[in-house]
Amino acid sequence: MKPKVQQWLRSLRSSLPVWVLVVGALVLVSAWAVAALGDHRVFGPAVFGSAGGPVTPAATSTATATATIAGQPSPTVTATATATSQATATATATTTPTATPTDTPTATPTTTATATPTATLKPTKTPKPTATPTNTPAPGDEMLVFDWNKPVTVDDHGFPWDKPPLANGDWTQPINFAQGTLYLRVEIFDQPQPQDMRLQFCFWQANNTLENCTHLVAVSGQTGTVVTWSEAVKDLYKKDGQPIDWASPRTRNGVGIKNNKGLPVSDFSGWAWNGEDPADWYPLDMRFTVVVVEKGAGFSGWDNYIP
Repeated sequence: MKPKVQQWLRSLRSSLPVWVLVVGALVLVSAWAVAALGDHRVFGPAVFGSAGGPVTPAATSTATATATIAGQPSPTVTATATATSQATATATATTTPTATPTDTPTATPTTTATATPTATLKPTKTPKPTATPTNTPAPGDEMLVFDWNKPVTVDDHGFPWDKPPLANGDWTQPINFAQGTLYLRVEIFDQPQPQDMRLQFCFWQANNTLENCTHLVAVSGQTGTVVTWSEAVKDLYKKDGQPIDWASPRTRNGVGIKNNKGLPVSDFSGWAWNGEDPADWYPLDMRFTVVVVEKGAGFSGWDNYIP
């Protein structure tokens, strides 16, 4: 029996350090649990909003662990853990910073620049214009070529003329009218429906195979219309480019009456009045006068022909 006891004691001595470590660990865990429970009691209401005042932890908590080996006297190891009362944490109020007002910038007044007066320069004197003499040819020899002073009817077929014409001699000598100037005047007394007319004066020769005419001039059919113009004989329109033989007599002289498109208001040559109503055009009461002035001379004026 004694050897068994001795063997057990040897075994106990060899395992005693292990049991001490186990018991110490249990004591520490127990102490931690008690401390945690105390913290919960103290800080729980503040954290979780529990009603009532703080819980005061117990002054001392003791945990006892006993290890027993069957059949052997049980040595008892007691570990005591004392929890120290912890102070209650007081929540500190956090101060919320007050927003600092932002200064509103004040508009800086804009300085308006004052315009500096500019000295006004004295105007430069404009030199007086120098009179330029106008070389107006002195009146020379002139002849009345045509003077229609009555109504033009449909029987005139849009071409009132005289046959044989006035001033039907040699225009090349002794006075040179062939290189002179024609002066023309038309005055309208009445027209059934005032028309926008185009009028021209023509010379015919060699059974009307040669034809030279002034250019078309716009004339209104309104009563009281007066139009005057002039044209050099050499500048007359020449049918087929052929000039009149001014040394020989002409067949006739007369006026061509045309519409604003330059088409004869006539029933000659199948024109059929060119779409115009002759009753709106004729009788056309007018005076049409033509004077020729010799080469290089001036015109004496219409007062010598129109009373």
